[in-house]
Amino acid sequence: AVSAEAVKSRIRALIEADSPKAILSDEVIAKKLAEEGFDIARRTVVKYREAMGFGSSVQRRRQKALAG
Repeated sequence: AVSAEAVKSRIRALIEADSPKAILSDEVIAKKLAEEGFDIARRTVVKYREAMGFGSSVQRRRQKALAG
């Protein structure tokens, strides 16, 4: 019983903390959230990530490589 906004906030924090050499996949994000007590599926991570405007791990890796 966790709000969607709390989950989105945590996903945002994890994605923004990505290092260019270790971009987190949706599956890894879901596992990290499960370790923190958020029981959500990988599909839900994808849905929330896309709703917030973040690309896939491949897209984020390319973007950070170009920026850095």
